[in-house]
Amino acid sequence: MVDIIPRPVEQAGKWQKTLFYLLIFIVIVLIIIYFLLANLIQNSQVYSEELGIKITQGRTQERIELEEENIYYKNKIEAIAPFLNAHVLSSKFFDFLSAKTHPRIFFSKINLTAKEVRIALSGSTDSFSTLDQQLTALNEELLVEDVVLTNTSINKAGGIDFDLEISLNKKMFIY
Repeated sequence: MVDIIPRPVEQAGKWQKTLFYLLIFIVIVLIIIYFLLANLIQNSQVYSEELGIKITQGRTQERIELEEENIYYKNKIEAIAPFLNAHVLSSKFFDFLSAKTHPRIFFSKINLTAKEVRIALSGSTDSFSTLDQQLTALNEELLVEDVVLTNTSINKAGGIDFDLEISLNKKMFIY
């Protein structure tokens, strides 16, 4: 059936009107921010171009040659760096050994395998207590990972002959 009597138009609530005006305000603020950011981007591009021009004007022939020389030496250093990192410096072990050897111990044979970080030592001393002090000093060292006494014997002079195997930390041999 056809409605002849018009119905009253529902009016928007107060919160709907407030929300509508708030959305319009946000859109206007976003448009203003968009134009401000576009202006800032344009200004920064102009500033960047001006700086680029100043930099190119400030480069003299002498400066260009120095930069090329620096790049040349940088490339040489980068080319040799892997070799220096892989280089084994075994002389550090001898400094370590001289500092950590007991005064009454004499090493007669050293077999140093730097790649495996193992050292075989043969030596002699006057008593087992001196040998124990030496083993204790080596075990307390941070760069020593393991010390193994492989052979001991009493020699003709009444001293002690011994063989040691020492495993070291790889940091000992780094250049």
